[in-house]
Amino acid sequence: MLLMLLVGCAVPSHQAGGGSGSIILGEQQGRPLDETLNGFLSGSSAHEVLNLASSPWGANIELQAEPSYRAASGRACRHLTALSLSTGEQRALVACETPSGWVSRRRVTALLNGTENAR
Repeated sequence: MLLMLLVGCAVPSHQAGGGSGSIILGEQQGRPLDETLNGFLSGSSAHEVLNLASSPWGANIELQAEPSYRAASGRACRHLTALSLSTGEQRALVACETPSGWVSRRRVTALLNGTENAR
């Protein structure tokens, strides 16, 4: 299973022909985040919460950021939890800093351990 996870990190999340992907082997792919989220991720302390009327994850979201860490790529990354205050749905995310700002994606481990439903 570990081999499959390592291969999954090296294979693009989309086939040739376009589409959004994820941060893979240092490439700048994923969901680019706006200035508000860039500022929050760059300057917030561990477990700080940001309430958003609208966000990449829907309306009325409470975003909590975990402490920053260095990924294997050398980038600063943070685990995030996006909680919909409307539905109670929770998403496990990761955001990593790139030269042009922060980008986010779902945490693969959340899908694997069953804490998030696949979409």
